[in-house]
Amino acid sequence: MDNKGLYVQAIILLNLISITAFYLQFPLVGRLKHLPLFNQIDWSVAKHKTVGYWIGGIFFLHPFLIMAPKLLLSPSDGWLALRTTITAPELLTGLIAWVLLAVWVIFSALKNKLAMRYEIWRFFHSLGFIVITILATIHITSVGSHGQLQQAFNTAFWVLCALSISGTIYNYAIKPAKLSQSPFEVTALKKVSTTDWQLTITPKNNTDFHFEAGQFVWINTHPSAYHLDYHPFSIASSVNELPNLSFIIRELGDYTQQLDTLSVGQTVYVDGPFGQMNLRQTHTQKAITLIAGGAGIGPMLSLLRQLAANQDPRPIRLIYGNTRFNQISMQNEIKQLEATMPNFKQILVCNEHVPDENVHQGVISQALIHQTLFQEDLGINNKDWGIYLCGPQGMIDCVLEDLLQLNIAKNHIHFEQLSF
Repeated sequence: MDNKGLYVQAIILLNLISITAFYLQFPLVGRLKHLPLFNQIDWSVAKHKTVGYWIGGIFFLHPFLIMAPKLLLSPSDGWLALRTTITAPELLTGLIAWVLLAVWVIFSALKNKLAMRYEIWRFFHSLGFIVITILATIHITSVGSHGQLQQAFNTAFWVLCALSISGTIYNYAIKPAKLSQSPFEVTALKKVSTTDWQLTITPKNNTDFHFEAGQFVWINTHPSAYHLDYHPFSIASSVNELPNLSFIIRELGDYTQQLDTLSVGQTVYVDGPFGQMNLRQTHTQKAITLIAGGAGIGPMLSLLRQLAANQDPRPIRLIYGNTRFNQISMQNEIKQLEATMPNFKQILVCNEHVPDENVHQGVISQALIHQTLFQEDLGINNKDWGIYLCGPQGMIDCVLEDLLQLNIAKNHIHFEQLSF
């Protein structure tokens, strides 16, 4: 096989891998809780973003890569061939898909700068890529070299296309119908700090709901389960408190600043649970540290409550940081756990100055973490600690780096950011 043949085969292989990865983008963010791989939402969303940008780049270069040999041999003839190819009627679906993909990748990259709620953005993001997927599949099966020659490839591409799209249809059409049959209701709502609320909900129809401490759910407080306004919140209660589920929610945006409009008895819909953070991850560790920043106290409280319910004898530490002292919540319960659990201590951290020697002023620093883990005479080294983190993305990034510098193994550090 000559160099041209090798190049053509390499491009075909690259395109096959890219389109297969493109189809897999749908289940990666499909909230498919019964499939363990796709239940790891932090991981799957991160992979979805990374792979998405690579696919976007490869598909954008697709026509140029095909025409590259001609462009290198004769630029003028190559550009003429490129224009002729792009304007060919049989390539119209591919051209539309190519342009839409470029627009939707930019739309995705600018997500955080758009004045649009996440669920609305997610709907249009999914809708656009469904159109792109159908157009791209038509292009592949009608023009692509494999599709023209082998019907088996056409069948495979259309099956992958159908499976990808069916997951989205399930999420927006079938799943809401199922959630409507298992509604929850608000049973309590109270302010637990100047910025935090404790929301408690219970199944209305005695529906069984199972979760592990550390997991989260998506909650919809709209009268219809079909409404797009679902929000992710970590569960703060332990498994022993079922059927009640409680959440610690901080007023951080338009939605959470309106929590006081919820009323006892109001119907809500719950999609979940999701997430892979749980106590099984540290069952072989000799000690556990929970590190919470602000609203991140929710899942840490769930883990702590479960450890208390399990009467866990290991050394357990909670480092709990906030910007202001009046944002610190759940202190009566946490201090009660300090008094009753075998070996549990809380370390409070606050940015603002507090006239209390028991509160560390500043941020959750490497020095503070080192002091918490190693300056007590616990006989526990860096390989024996299991660490859980939850908080703002900047805090997670900094604390993660500090922990790695303290030689805490990366597979002993567990966190979910819920930053979608």
